[in-house]
Amino acid sequence: MRNSHLVLAGLFGAVNLMSAAYAQTPLTRDWSGAYFGGSLGSAEGSADTRASTNSGFPTSYFQPRSVPQVEDAAEGQLSQWNLSGGLFAGYGQQFGKLYVGVEGSANSLSFDESRTSGASYIVAPTLQFSYTQSVEADWQATLRGRLGWAEDRWLAYVTGGAAVSQIRLDTAFSDTSGANGRDSNTDTKWGWVLGLGGEYALNDNWTIRGEYLYADFGKVSTDTVITNASASRFNNIKGSAEFKTQTVSLGMAYRF
Repeated sequence: MRNSHLVLAGLFGAVNLMSAAYAQTPLTRDWSGAYFGGSLGSAEGSADTRASTNSGFPTSYFQPRSVPQVEDAAEGQLSQWNLSGGLFAGYGQQFGKLYVGVEGSANSLSFDESRTSGASYIVAPTLQFSYTQSVEADWQATLRGRLGWAEDRWLAYVTGGAAVSQIRLDTAFSDTSGANGRDSNTDTKWGWVLGLGGEYALNDNWTIRGEYLYADFGKVSTDTVITNASASRFNNIKGSAEFKTQTVSLGMAYRF
């Protein structure tokens, strides 16, 4: 979170510098109309990982005391910041100083992170297990409403709506007794997004802005079948990753 604050402060600082350079002449701005633009910034993806399994049935590979061990090892978080570029377009109307609009956007994420955890079995200390969870997400897109307050060249706004991303989760289990299994699931996930921003009119057509967005895409799951041929036993491990993003960006738009 500290990194996001630093990036956001830098982006809004750049907006202020650019706005000062164009503030020589007064402008009474009407923000109504359509626009199209591009943005550059930083995006953080984070995935909360978990897993669940069971025991107690006749062919169960795991002993009852091993179940919480495996589940505890799988619980964690993956986090990664990457450079993010995007495009956006929208339309809005100004009523007095109130601005109401709608906007669609798409930007890169380049998220690719994994974690491997494990331990020695409590019931068999000479044997060790490991569980790997990998999450990938290359992009996100949003469709949002915008509600703002206009003061001539300035427009401050809040925004919120729907978000979508394609997320891949890979899971793999193995231990030193020969048990193993893996699964993979790629899912297009819809979620929600909230944010805020500020925009400044350089002239009648060009504007610059800084924006922060937070999106939650929910959970992607796998069902890994663990087998051990020598023991003729098996288990299922249900893995999951709850994926979220936060994006800070500086953009420029052309208004028609």
